[in-house]
Amino acid sequence: MKRILGLTVFIISVCTAVTFAGQKSKKTVFPLTRAEASNFTETSRYEDVINFISELQKESNDFNVEYFGTTFEGKKLPLVIFSQPKVFSPLEAKRLGKPIVFVMANIHAGEVEGKEAAQMIMREMVDGKLKPLLKNIVLLVAPIYNADGNDRISVYHRTDQNGPLGGVGTRANAQGFDLNRDYMKLESPEVHGLVTNVFDKWDPDVFIDLHTTDGSYHGYALTYAPPLNPNTDAKIIAFEKGKLFPAVSKILLRKYNYRTYYYGDFVNPENPYDYLDPDSSYARRAWATFDEHPRFGTNYLGLRNRLTVLSEAYSHLDFKTRIDVTKKFVVTILRFVVDNHAAVLNLTNSADAFSTATGLTRGNKKGYGVDFKFKASPRPVTIFLGSVKKVLDERTGKYRVEAIKFFKPVKMIEYENFEATKRAMPPAAYILQPDEENIAKLLMMHGISVARTLDDTTLNVEEYVVTGLVHDSVSFQKHYQTKLDVREKGSVVQFLKGSYLISTHQPEAALIFYLLEPMTDDGLADWNFFDQGIEAQLAKNSTAVYPVFRLESEPRMPSIIFQ
Repeated sequence: MKRILGLTVFIISVCTAVTFAGQKSKKTVFPLTRAEASNFTETSRYEDVINFISELQKESNDFNVEYFGTTFEGKKLPLVIFSQPKVFSPLEAKRLGKPIVFVMANIHAGEVEGKEAAQMIMREMVDGKLKPLLKNIVLLVAPIYNADGNDRISVYHRTDQNGPLGGVGTRANAQGFDLNRDYMKLESPEVHGLVTNVFDKWDPDVFIDLHTTDGSYHGYALTYAPPLNPNTDAKIIAFEKGKLFPAVSKILLRKYNYRTYYYGDFVNPENPYDYLDPDSSYARRAWATFDEHPRFGTNYLGLRNRLTVLSEAYSHLDFKTRIDVTKKFVVTILRFVVDNHAAVLNLTNSADAFSTATGLTRGNKKGYGVDFKFKASPRPVTIFLGSVKKVLDERTGKYRVEAIKFFKPVKMIEYENFEATKRAMPPAAYILQPDEENIAKLLMMHGISVARTLDDTTLNVEEYVVTGLVHDSVSFQKHYQTKLDVREKGSVVQFLKGSYLISTHQPEAALIFYLLEPMTDDGLADWNFFDQGIEAQLAKNSTAVYPVFRLESEPRMPSIIFQ
């Protein structure tokens, strides 16, 4: 796209194919991205992306486009579906017996190279360069997720990022939510649509989430991360760290000269939660990953037994290079999944089967973690430090930084993993009274099966007695998060007809536990879903009853699936 006298012009490149004598010349028309058309000085707007997809549709009917949600301001969010043979529904896709891979870009609309790379990948699916990959995968692409934030372009957003010169959008959506913190509470229409219409409906085996890093001055063109919550199926994490990432990283370095590594930032080695200023001394540093909370999309879907990949292009590289390394990273992962398609399917299917049979995930037979800490590497590892130069940005009049070709390998402690410091066993099932319909509906939005009882019944349960409730003093995501002090006790409780019964013996077992237990650090209690009732009880008494009850065994009682 180029802007000429305030008008938007969509630029199409025309390629003429070589033909044999006597044949007519055949023209194939493919669109350029706005980044390409502007010589990488601008990034695509929402309209550009929709037009780009429309132009691809004119060239081929071998793929489908559906819309998985609508933004707060009413923009429809496209999901582009590539498959051979072409599929029209998730059921048809599952019947093919191939891994479903989902690539999503632009959840943070100032981090824009994933959006441009995703469009290029779609184009190469249409022009044939990447179409052979569809022999062994189904590919879903959501090229522009935070569409409202995307179109709030300004040169004053992410001013320390190296381009594009024309500016970028905002991190938050139009509601002011960081969409990559909304996966548990589902308050934004964008995340609600993604979870219900992509994660629940299409149930991808692999999720690649495209971002841009900032903060540290490191020596990697791109960093990555698997699911970080220890409650994730251990075999999924082992497969990613033992096979996927080593293979992909090796190819990117050998074939494209792009050095990549696990996502991190520089911290105080004695306190991995103390992040250092990028300009601080190289001495006395450690390398630490980000966060284990499932409010982050890759951690969230990891709890649903799926392979997830966080991609973070290095923000101090130029815009064109960031797009290129992101594209090559995604394509290399796609090729890996193609080559290992049977192993990937076996991994996700067996993880689901284990959770359904046991209510647990592999590696967590002693219970799920409810409290976590960083785990230090047993010995120092080599981390590449990078250098930058300061450049006066003519757009803003402020200095920003650009990466320079200086890399220094330094041995340091790495905090790449988390470990549980406290665990709890899940019950066989949870049960809620009929007045908790909003909780039941939220669980269903997460793809969790919920049943309703058909009769009044009295059950022996484990209940949590709330002895204290404290709100955080600082707002986060428009919430003052809640911490509960609780103790357990056995009790006999009457449950009315229409109570909600949630078995933990289903593929989402780890997510069910995380959402409903009061001690977890990112559950519904933490996000204020139970505050009103608990605070009303505490206003009258010294204790309150937490409204989610645990059952040691699933009751034999008539029930129906809640719809």
